[in-house]
Amino acid sequence: MEVAQRLVFLLVFVASSYGQRIPQTLFEPIVVTQRQESRIQTLESVASMTQEQRVELAKLYAATGAYLKSFSLLEELSKETPTAYECQFLLGGISGILATNESRVKSLPYVRTMKAAFETAAFINPDALDLQRIMLELYTELPWVLGGSNKKAAESVKNIKSLSVVEGFLASGYFNQMNNKNKEALVSYLNAISEVQDCSEFEGTTNNAHYRLAVLAYYLQKDIPKAQCLFERYLENHSTGDSYPKSFAEYYLALLSDPALFDEHMQEILTTYDSLTAWIQNNFK
Repeated sequence: MEVAQRLVFLLVFVASSYGQRIPQTLFEPIVVTQRQESRIQTLESVASMTQEQRVELAKLYAATGAYLKSFSLLEELSKETPTAYECQFLLGGISGILATNESRVKSLPYVRTMKAAFETAAFINPDALDLQRIMLELYTELPWVLGGSNKKAAESVKNIKSLSVVEGFLASGYFNQMNNKNKEALVSYLNAISEVQDCSEFEGTTNNAHYRLAVLAYYLQKDIPKAQCLFERYLENHSTGDSYPKSFAEYYLALLSDPALFDEHMQEILTTYDSLTAWIQNNFK
């Protein structure tokens, strides 16, 4: 599961296609290693691969940016073994990546595959916190004609609350924020950051939570040490499965050390692609 999460970078399900998706250029570039190339060539030369080898090859394709090849393999694997969580999770993520590279009309087949795969994965493993957050954002941001549903999103919030107190408050804040319930969202976000006394000690959250909590500590609590600690923790644990580029956290850390390092261009990027930062600045700064 951990490997799969790292490969589904940006959480790029198609909800992002209908909003402001963070450009890939803001993330760390994909670097294909010689070892990966060699292993791909070895697996491709096998006349009859085992299921384990096919899963490995699908992951390698995903990790090296060969998304169509990965999608093809994962689609086959998910049909052959519909109860395999990792295959369903990866298929959902790869479908989302492919969907965001197409026009809205051409993305529709990938959207349907993505939604079905993530829902199947959630049925197989309802306790996967990362996946529950994906489902929340999927149901909240996807148009209703493609499966968006506030009722299902509220159920995802409930599921997240059962898995993590902090993530539950963050999920509730996000859900209310997206439904223009600003007061309710603010209360939830304040509850989330108030749960964190020492950022080096609390557990049971995704790495994305570190970034979101850091933003809340910076703007809502004006707690510079806490915000700094959380942004640093986000960077320390950063992987390709995380939603925010390193540059976002690095910019915030620079501001924390010296407000004179304010950068209008970077600020514009944040308010365009980081919905939490934009929401706070537009409503509570």
